[in-house]
Amino acid sequence: MTTPIEVVFVDLAGALARSDTSAKAFAELSDDGSESTHRAIARHLREVTAAYALSAANMANRSDWTLGREGLSRKKGYNSPEDYVQALGGGGGGTKADTRRLIEAGTMATEAEAARDRQEQADVLALEHPEAPPVEVHRPWFAPLGDAVTDGTLSAEAATAIRRGLGEPAIGVTEEMLAEAVAHLLTECRTVNADQAAKAARHCRDSIDAAGIASRADAMRARQYLKVFDKPDGMLHGSFELDPENGAYFKDFLQQVIGPRTGGPRFVEKGEKERAQRIIDDPRSTDQIAAESLIEAIKVAAGADPGTIFGRIRPSVKLVVMEAPAPVTPSSALEFLGDGFIEGTSNAATAATIDRALCDTGFTPVVFGRDGSVLDVGREQRLFTQPQRVALALRDGGCMWKDCLKPPSFSEAHHLHQWKADGGLTNLEDGILLCSPHHLRLHNEISTGSIQGGGRSSALVRGSGWCPRQRPIRPKRPST
Repeated sequence: MTTPIEVVFVDLAGALARSDTSAKAFAELSDDGSESTHRAIARHLREVTAAYALSAANMANRSDWTLGREGLSRKKGYNSPEDYVQALGGGGGGTKADTRRLIEAGTMATEAEAARDRQEQADVLALEHPEAPPVEVHRPWFAPLGDAVTDGTLSAEAATAIRRGLGEPAIGVTEEMLAEAVAHLLTECRTVNADQAAKAARHCRDSIDAAGIASRADAMRARQYLKVFDKPDGMLHGSFELDPENGAYFKDFLQQVIGPRTGGPRFVEKGEKERAQRIIDDPRSTDQIAAESLIEAIKVAAGADPGTIFGRIRPSVKLVVMEAPAPVTPSSALEFLGDGFIEGTSNAATAATIDRALCDTGFTPVVFGRDGSVLDVGREQRLFTQPQRVALALRDGGCMWKDCLKPPSFSEAHHLHQWKADGGLTNLEDGILLCSPHHLRLHNEISTGSIQGGGRSSALVRGSGWCPRQRPIRPKRPST
């Protein structure tokens, strides 16, 4: 006779309560004993979490919105299944996001089990009625993730991370392609944590859906936010989310500010060594240094001369470009730049983002052969100099996009003839100031940039792919 699930877990809880799980008991273990004990607890936790996820999915299914007031969570006085499941966890339960992931993992496992049951029934019918046409049973592409949660080979957190990272079927991305990706990731992610699994899944999605990189980048940019509110004690509290590119800039800023405190790179030049030592010796906490440095940066930006366009010494984002067909010669290396990713992450960077970065911050091309050997290493030699930036600020007066009023301090230097594609020159006649949003829009929407009339009367021409009639966008004329 099958033991009721509740009794199983009541007995397990009682066994744990009767055991000696004090800090002293753990401290008395040997090194090997500590490791093997932790592995045993982790294995137990994974199996318990799998059951916990199935239970959470069951509670959510009984609370489906289609049931209205008859849904379990509504009958118990809760607005959503997440609220109900979270409350059943008792004091110290997980966050709403944790609960949502738990329900997602349990739902995947439930749907995978239902598909297996339907297949078994179809197989039985096929044996009983061999003359009947075969019954096709649809199996969700993510079903193997649910199976892995149920048998304990993958944690609920990792399974949910992979499911979210792969996304949904779309134009050019079939369920069969996603199913193949799941099979690959299950092998790759059995020994990694949920964060690593999420990165692997996003990278896998980008590799099979290169056309969707730009749309996903736009979606992440649209999700950015910054919220602040006053706490009762007078402190200002806030939260934010940034897209990968802006997040990389922010992390680079923090690295420059607190890097010596957090294991950043070692400095060999005297001035940099002294600056790093001052940060290490600062009596303030690392968090306090970061917070006050951010405010100092905001003050500098707020007090900047509107006629100043900042130079190259600032936080930067390194873009790694992967495409390089073989063979590649040093002279042709730059012609094959394509989609890449932001260094240190698995976040893809669109071709438009790479083009915009080339205009404003330059790059060091490092092209690798198929065997991983370096074929060519170039030098950053195409940036506008600081005197040229000052001249652009005086000439253009800010962003040159029509109706944009951003000052030079908010603008970036753009090559009207693209430096990479059109052999544009780094001179004033070929330069124009654009704020970051319009710079990005230009690279996203305009396939060619040309000068009409030269100098200050230049016009940016929409490419034929965007506007067949080649109607120009007339930038505003700067004051003379």
